[in-house]
Amino acid sequence: MKKISVLHLITELSIGGAQMVLLRLLANLDHEQFSVTVACLYNGDGAVAQQLRDLGIPVIDLGMTRKWRLDAFLRLWRLFRQVRPQILHTWMFHANLPGRLLGRVTGVPVIIGSEHTMGQEHPWRLRLNWVTAGLVDRVICVSPQVADFAEHQIGLPAGKLITIPNGVEMARFAVAMPQAEARRLLQLPTAGMIIGAVGRPRPVKGYRYLIEAFGLCTPQETDLYLLFVGNGPERPALIEQAQHAHLTDRVFFLDDQQDIPAVMAALDLLALPSLWEGMPMVALEAMAAGLPVIATAVGGNPHVVLDSVTGLLVPPADPPALAAAIQQLVQSPPCRQTLGEAGRQRVATHFSIQQNVAQTEALYRQLLSEKQTEQPLGSE
Repeated sequence: MKKISVLHLITELSIGGAQMVLLRLLANLDHEQFSVTVACLYNGDGAVAQQLRDLGIPVIDLGMTRKWRLDAFLRLWRLFRQVRPQILHTWMFHANLPGRLLGRVTGVPVIIGSEHTMGQEHPWRLRLNWVTAGLVDRVICVSPQVADFAEHQIGLPAGKLITIPNGVEMARFAVAMPQAEARRLLQLPTAGMIIGAVGRPRPVKGYRYLIEAFGLCTPQETDLYLLFVGNGPERPALIEQAQHAHLTDRVFFLDDQQDIPAVMAALDLLALPSLWEGMPMVALEAMAAGLPVIATAVGGNPHVVLDSVTGLLVPPADPPALAAAIQQLVQSPPCRQTLGEAGRQRVATHFSIQQNVAQTEALYRQLLSEKQTEQPLGSE
């Protein structure tokens, strides 16, 4: 039996939410049944690209050094003709559009898009998304909230939308590194409590409100620290904000980290102050590590973090409310433990990587069956 050929097309392969979802999916996909190739528009030497290659998955960089390079589209067209995928699965806006257009032109039988975000897209992006929706067979949405946004704000047909939540490899968090060891590894204070914010610093992440909230907190019997993990465009402004607030001795910044279980082991709780969020992978990973999560009640956050069950929800852009939630958990170790244990159980029950992979594989097979393309394109 020939393998099903799947080409994944993504904008770029540095560390990011969609990139890590792709990596975990392909690390757990049944490679006895699926033959996988990954192509990116640019940044084919990023950290996630190398991890994919380590798995034995071919990664092709189309060399789009600036947006909408015609020679990159020509290379993509040639790639479709060379690989002859039965399924094209696209990730992120800039990959969705050329994938849909060139995929149909070259006769790819099944095209699957994806929606990971909501709320922060420019109107022209929403319009282009809507205009090209007829070219896809399905659009995978990472949460019910994203699916609702895709239907009612973008205008995508409800019949083409399917919700497949992100999944976590629970085994990666099953054996936690001792906290003191994790902190020494990351060169962090070994005593006191550390609040973590993990993810690429961008305005939509609301990190400026977290620094303001942190400044409102009064440490009680223990020292309290704030850790930002990740590189991004807003990082210099956040460093400057911490300096102006005289918090440099208690606010730390780390570059992108590949060992997320070690990062989570170093923390006491995770803060997710996003202004918009589709499906917070970092919250799922924190919960898998047994951490309580403080998140804003936006987008897909309430679907993941259950208020007063697995964490606390607060309004967005509200530093006093965020500070009150932080102090509530800082002052109550039993509450942190109860929320953390409930969070771990929720992820294991509802957001495992096995569920994510099974639903994705089932969608692949279903759409191929509907198109009656059991053999690779071009075979007789």
